[in-house]
Amino acid sequence: MGQTFRQAMAWLHTWSGLIVGWVLLAVFVTGTASYYRADISRWMRPELERAAPFSPDAMARAAELGVAHLKTHAGRARTWFIGLPQPDHPVVDLFWRTRPGTPPGQARLDPATGEPAVIRDTRGGDFLYRFHFELHMPPLWGRWIVGLCAMIMLVALISGVITHRRIFADFFTFRRDKAAQRGWLDAHNVTGVLALPFHLMITYTGIVTLAL
Repeated sequence: MGQTFRQAMAWLHTWSGLIVGWVLLAVFVTGTASYYRADISRWMRPELERAAPFSPDAMARAAELGVAHLKTHAGRARTWFIGLPQPDHPVVDLFWRTRPGTPPGQARLDPATGEPAVIRDTRGGDFLYRFHFELHMPPLWGRWIVGLCAMIMLVALISGVITHRRIFADFFTFRRDKAAQRGWLDAHNVTGVLALPFHLMITYTGIVTLAL
């Protein structure tokens, strides 16, 4: 690992980044795409045409239909979630969990009749959203892996700050005319320092979100 503390941190910074870098790249790309989750879902389900705003009575009726469906099909579930219809998503979304480690149950109902909504079989933007923190794996396994990778990334960030004693001076150093390796290292330093506050914030809050 090296003879000095800073050399040890450089070794830790390099290997912690290499080990989880590819997983984190997938997490970041799908997390960015999740900002457009609703738009992607609407694009992939053109049959869900925008509806007029629902009246309070219609919303109450939709909630009753959702509860009735859950009592029939998920009476032993630990938790229920009911998403009421909205003008840009005019169906009742039902979601329930039976026990930890098992895939959740889902259903979409017509808010007027309570029958299953006729929608093409695609998860739309929800696939990207859940892949962001579950990697399309059983929930507990996926969240443990992403949480572990986030903790290793936090180690990489802290060790990187310790490694670069001239971290802010490096931000203004970009020797493009030198050797290619030197230029890439300078680019790494510049972009790393520029995005450091965001990376620290997104990594820490992600760990806190998955902690429970």
